[in-house]
Amino acid sequence: MGVDSFFIHNLATNIAVDGHAEWILNPLSWFGWYPLSYPSAGPFLLADFSSVGGQPIEGSILVASMAFGGIGVLTSFVMAREFREDAPFCLLASFIYSFAPRFLAFTLWSASTRNLFMVLLPVFIWSVLRAYREPKTRNFVFVLGTFLVLATIHRLAALLAVFLIAFVASVIVVVLLRVLRTRFPRILLAKPYRRSAPFLAFGSFAGIAALMFFGTDVLSEYTTGELFNGPSVEIQLVNFGVSLARSVGLSLVLAFMGVVTLVRVRNKTLREPFLLLSFLGLTPTLFLRQYTGFYILPFIALFGALVFASLSQIKRRRVRQVVVGVLIGSVFAFSAGVLDYEVQHTTWLPNTMYATATYVHEYAPVENVVSNDGLLGIRIAALSGCAYLPVGGAGTTFQSPELLAYGFFSPQEVEANTVRVPIQELTLESDSPWIASTIQAEADWVAIMQASFESSVDTIARYDPSFYLENENLASTFFAYGNRYPSLFATSAHASAYKIYDNDVETLWYVAVPRTP
Repeated sequence: MGVDSFFIHNLATNIAVDGHAEWILNPLSWFGWYPLSYPSAGPFLLADFSSVGGQPIEGSILVASMAFGGIGVLTSFVMAREFREDAPFCLLASFIYSFAPRFLAFTLWSASTRNLFMVLLPVFIWSVLRAYREPKTRNFVFVLGTFLVLATIHRLAALLAVFLIAFVASVIVVVLLRVLRTRFPRILLAKPYRRSAPFLAFGSFAGIAALMFFGTDVLSEYTTGELFNGPSVEIQLVNFGVSLARSVGLSLVLAFMGVVTLVRVRNKTLREPFLLLSFLGLTPTLFLRQYTGFYILPFIALFGALVFASLSQIKRRRVRQVVVGVLIGSVFAFSAGVLDYEVQHTTWLPNTMYATATYVHEYAPVENVVSNDGLLGIRIAALSGCAYLPVGGAGTTFQSPELLAYGFFSPQEVEANTVRVPIQELTLESDSPWIASTIQAEADWVAIMQASFESSVDTIARYDPSFYLENENLASTFFAYGNRYPSLFATSAHASAYKIYDNDVETLWYVAVPRTP
């Protein structure tokens, strides 16, 4: 299921077939921080699952997804236990985490590495707090190791710096409060201050969060949504809430209540300010609309569990049980409803496309294929093992590790043309601090689709396609970034090439011709 799944599937297929990853040119390539590379832990893990289990990659994806679901329950429990050694609290935090709609959707049958990132993120948070509680060398080494593992899984690991900054700031806050209480005990230990302190803390948190939220361009990313469209603040806020609720579920409401609960907790340690400051630090990153639910979920789960824990103060046992039961049932029902919606709106592989991939695997396993639809191309390539264009699938990226995996470019070409991206141009959405300046596969694909298949232009000679794979719904055109464009390659293939496969949805044309140098 999904779109990214087939890109990761394709990389794993290349590793399984070739025995190594051609895009690992530099140690930074493991992290996707080098041109034509990608964080490679996910593809290697799936290739290893396939090798050890003796099953195809798609079977390995299913097994891994099921395993990640169970492991996520355990890692979120361990994280929660580092905050409170209270079994009900830990179980409820684990329940909220593992039943979040986004977590459920990405552990069905998805190869996107974001599922593995969600599974291991609680381990990183746990390791940071454990290193503070037990400042031993092995614990700090474990923090570093966990960070490196997450960095090889997904580029979202860059946001882990926010957690570390929040941790350092929390240590400073705790030490500063201890010093102030020692120096000014009559003020800070007096009843009036102790009564007003939670309100001051909550007001400060809310004020800073609002300033960071409205003072940045976060809301501009939520102009369009499932329910409303428009530039007004009201519509943007509604779209923001709906988008976040689709990721974390009904626990979003509980999380806001959890903030109030947290500031009222007595005998606070480092854990409470760390939780609040991490949440604050992530506020400006909420413009990453597609990724928000993956890295904010641990804090939503912990805040939500705090609300459940506070309900233990209800004296009447039966009332307490009813309230807790209703909340748990509501969280479960809401997640189930959102999951059903997500599944209905998630792209999946139809049988006709699988049949096309089987044909290509049988009769053209080592040939190059060019397609007029990126998503169709990557699906066929992932299942058949053929080389394809446009690389990157539905995203039609201009640089991708597949360019090296298929031999379209050599490592020497990449290294000779690698240049550093100016620091002022780097953002959270940048793939790498370096780029291969002369490689532009997206433009190459467009040039091929706008030329006759019989021509001898340099671009066609480099990629040397033997087959043209066509989505019949886009006949005589090619599709990129939501638009259709006329294709001379398609029309010339229809006029002069051989059609060798047709299932009324996809067609395969033989377009290999002798080309003059």
